[in-house]
Amino acid sequence: MNTNPLDLRKKLLKKTRKRKTNQKIPFANLWKLLLCTTLTTLTLSLFLFYPAIVFGLTLDEILEKSKSDPEFAWDMYLSYISKLSPNLPASESKKIEQVGRILNAKRRLKELDFAIKEDVEGLISFLKTASIQSTMKYHILEIFGEETLVEYLDKNLSHNLDVLLLTNILTVDVKHYAESVLDVISRDAKAKEKFLDMVLKRLEKKDMFVNAMFEKMYQRCSSAEKEIRTSILELYKDFKTYGYTDARFENILNQTSKTWYKFWHSFLKFSSRVARFADNFVFVTIVFVVVTTIVLFSIPFVRYKIFYTLGLKKLAALTYRKIVDKDPLNEDKRLTLAQLYEEAGMFEEAMNEYNFLKRIKLE
Repeated sequence: MNTNPLDLRKKLLKKTRKRKTNQKIPFANLWKLLLCTTLTTLTLSLFLFYPAIVFGLTLDEILEKSKSDPEFAWDMYLSYISKLSPNLPASESKKIEQVGRILNAKRRLKELDFAIKEDVEGLISFLKTASIQSTMKYHILEIFGEETLVEYLDKNLSHNLDVLLLTNILTVDVKHYAESVLDVISRDAKAKEKFLDMVLKRLEKKDMFVNAMFEKMYQRCSSAEKEIRTSILELYKDFKTYGYTDARFENILNQTSKTWYKFWHSFLKFSSRVARFADNFVFVTIVFVVVTTIVLFSIPFVRYKIFYTLGLKKLAALTYRKIVDKDPLNEDKRLTLAQLYEEAGMFEEAMNEYNFLKRIKLE
């Protein structure tokens, strides 16, 4: 069989090319395997150590999402922590744990809008109308943070006494705020009325707080001038209207209700005014003596004693007569009056008094 030399040459060239191609295949597969291994390693590294990059979210973004949908934010959080490396820094682990507690608390209180949105004003409005159980307090503190609420309370108490209701969920000592509240209600009548009518009623530790308020008021009252003392006593009367009393202030009010006490303080007030125009001890002393004499002379018994001591027996008897008229059946006073009439030479009047005494005894 004749074979064309050209055909034979073509066949040889094909076999040679095929052998060369078969020799290159192992090297091509090796490069592909190396490339896949590298990409897989890089992907796993990113997946394990940088989940925020892989999933495109951070803890702050998860927290922000919780203000609108706490359940979805919780699912995001679970996905986030499922891909974390077990060898995280302590600070990072603490932050992740804190975020988890906040999200869990929001899920527990998802029916309360102020808790979801982290709205402190909404929380205060809620405290005005509702009582809070210990479990709810715990969740609220997890969401807002005690330090944040204490800072808000300290910052706003001077112009809004409603924030005092935050002490219902805080662990701080409510007595610490008595001084600040006293300053506010002493200068602002509307704030005082609102505090007594609404805030104090909703305060869980109100008895403790009121006692602290009374202590601060009494300290001021003990060392203050009369004008300030009067304002503090008026403030105490407002507390008393709402059923809060203090024995120390009750004693002060009982004293001020007595006639002599009112007279004495009226006199002191008058003397202080006079002293402004006449800074003279003698002048003030004379005024004091004159006023005292006038007051004492207005009392019948004192006036009778003065007349009797001065030897004015008739005036003494007539003055004593007014005393007897107020107690006409008193035998001792009648006998004294009869004797005074005798000493004054008023024998007819004396006889009438003796006859009156006989009739009393016969009856």
